[in-house]
Amino acid sequence: MSYFILDEEQMNEQVNKVRDHSGEKNPHYGHVMKPESREAIANKQRQRYELLRQIVDKKTVSEERVREIIKETVQDYLSRNAVQTNNNRPNNIPL
Repeated sequence: MSYFILDEEQMNEQVNKVRDHSGEKNPHYGHVMKPESREAIANKQRQRYELLRQIVDKKTVSEERVREIIKETVQDYLSRNAVQTNNNRPNNIPL
């Protein structure tokens, strides 16, 4: 095992590891997106927001479906993290 010995000056010296990507030093400086790419991104974002609006406005997710989702999630968590025992005592599961 080896140890590094530092003197006082090295211990008080601050390491400055900052990259300067400002202006022309930025790798994407001057990069312009194609109109087709911009339109594809915009369309996908519109679809996402439309789906969210439908869920919020029409309440397409019922209370029963929420219960099912929670039950499935808990069962999945327990199957992956709970210790299987052969006794009737409750398991100590940190939640």
